[in-house]
Amino acid sequence: MQKGQIALGVGTIILALALYFGGKTVVKKEQTATVSTGSFSFEQYEEQQTAKLLPAEKSQLAAITEALKAVKPADTATFKKLYLQTSDFWKNLNNPALGAYYFYQFAKVEGTKVAMENAGDVLVSAYKSTEDSVILNNLITFALRSYEDAVLKDGNDVDLKIKLADAYVQGSQEPMKGIGILRQLSDSLPDNVPVLLALGRLSIQSGQYDKAKERLQKILQLEPQNTEALYFLAITEAQLGHDDEAIRLFEMCKLLVNNIEFNKEIDEIVKNLKSKKV
Repeated sequence: MQKGQIALGVGTIILALALYFGGKTVVKKEQTATVSTGSFSFEQYEEQQTAKLLPAEKSQLAAITEALKAVKPADTATFKKLYLQTSDFWKNLNNPALGAYYFYQFAKVEGTKVAMENAGDVLVSAYKSTEDSVILNNLITFALRSYEDAVLKDGNDVDLKIKLADAYVQGSQEPMKGIGILRQLSDSLPDNVPVLLALGRLSIQSGQYDKAKERLQKILQLEPQNTEALYFLAITEAQLGHDDEAIRLFEMCKLLVNNIEFNKEIDEIVKNLKSKKV
């Protein structure tokens, strides 16, 4: 470790990204479930979770389930209504996984690019917040399906492709697919800021700080006050042992973001950096 280098893990990076920059990155989670480490189907998972419901809740869910069974195949409007109702039922019981699953069912019936992208977002959000590891693989798999279906409907949406790439890289068993998507985007759009940010984050997470620095500096040439690029470049400089430059960038980012909680995080990082110079 170089002099002045600080320990900033993926957790710190993602925390700041999510809280202050509307983070797009999916966080790969360790398998620390309260149930087991296997993988259930959503149907198995729902059966397991239904068994834990109170009698009144079971009755409410049973009524929705029976209504779904009675819907005629051509009645898409009723399917969508009931899928959303089931999604809300599970979300209200603090079960984001099943809430996301039924939103995905709604999106499939809706069939639009926007619906499928939104389903992917909901599934990724559930993946981040769900504690039961038995269902994590299913959540990321369905998120990938959602984003892929959306991309098929609009192959020119760069932000959507970045979401798909992030899901592959951070959550799936096929990270090289996501890296391939980002590289293709970089080749065709060398000055695209969201693509450069995605590649910069990926470079930091893989410890390729020189590459991260190059990409993030390019962003700041294009957008000098891009706070996300400033923050990640500050992290990169810190990891490279360039304390003074890291502090300068952190302080600049702090002024631009102007968020109390973010300021506390930056102050702590800067304090640690300065203490290494004593």
